[in-house]
Amino acid sequence: MKPERILLLYDRDEEYAHLMAEYLLGCKGLPWKIAACTSAGDLLGIVNGRSPEVLVTSGACYDRCLEKIGAKHTVVLNDGTSGVRGNTDKYQAAEDTLRVILDICADDDVSDPAFMSPSKDRAKLIGVFSPVRRCYQTTFSVLMGRLLLDRGKVLYLSFEFCEGCEELIPPGECRGLSDLMYFIKSPVNVFLLRFKSMVRSIAGLDYIPCALSGTDISEIPEAEWKLFLSRVCDYGEYAYVILDLSESIRGIFEVLRMCDRIYTLTRKDRVAKRKVESYENVLSMYNYEDIRQKSIKCDPPSVNRVPSFSGDMNGEFVDFIVKQLGEI
Repeated sequence: MKPERILLLYDRDEEYAHLMAEYLLGCKGLPWKIAACTSAGDLLGIVNGRSPEVLVTSGACYDRCLEKIGAKHTVVLNDGTSGVRGNTDKYQAAEDTLRVILDICADDDVSDPAFMSPSKDRAKLIGVFSPVRRCYQTTFSVLMGRLLLDRGKVLYLSFEFCEGCEELIPPGECRGLSDLMYFIKSPVNVFLLRFKSMVRSIAGLDYIPCALSGTDISEIPEAEWKLFLSRVCDYGEYAYVILDLSESIRGIFEVLRMCDRIYTLTRKDRVAKRKVESYENVLSMYNYEDIRQKSIKCDPPSVNRVPSFSGDMNGEFVDFIVKQLGEI
């Protein structure tokens, strides 16, 4: 029998230890059993000769004697204690702390069947794509994702060259979709830890920051995109995955073919209508009629104020999206 994989949280601050442990226990898909303690005695009792895979402790609690526990990874949280150099700050969002932990452990050989097993219900893949420009595609995609949160967990992925919304650009340096694709050929366990370490959230909607360079996105082969989407839908524990697509990615039609539903945004002007007609002609020409059949054309309303991605979900634009959702 393989030993249990344990993440042990040790902090004498009882409130912090309780809240952080509660958060970690609520995170699905982690490859460890979570344990927490607030005293050295409890620490030794939990360990009892078994080395935890990950030990998370604060600078105030860190001591050289902790090295004797034999944890594979020790993550020290900065709390202002002088002389102790931590891996990240203690007093930050819990999801940011988890992201650091996952990043540190990302190359581990995680073979736990519970972690590796595909989800019982595969995520529904929703594509949003249009040959028409300035049709609120990103706004439509993000707000639809937020509306679908009432039905389950949702992941939003942008395939644009550069993100146009500050709300989807985390502060400071961060890795994005192209960085994650670097690990697509890795074993699925390594890829999943990398994936989880890069996921961020806005108003409950999970997302991965878009690629910083358009060149990075355009050079990724079609087969890798298909493998990526299959892994995310099978292992990501999402009910829905929304793709904010761009024609710049290789194999755009094959990606669209993978989608369960596609939204094609249009406008009423002559040029926009001509672009959509040309797009549909190409689908017919290259035997992608199945894409056309599962596509819904919709013309978003022109509004003076587009809702904030993280604000209240009300207004004409939101009402329009609600009407499009139907029985996804």
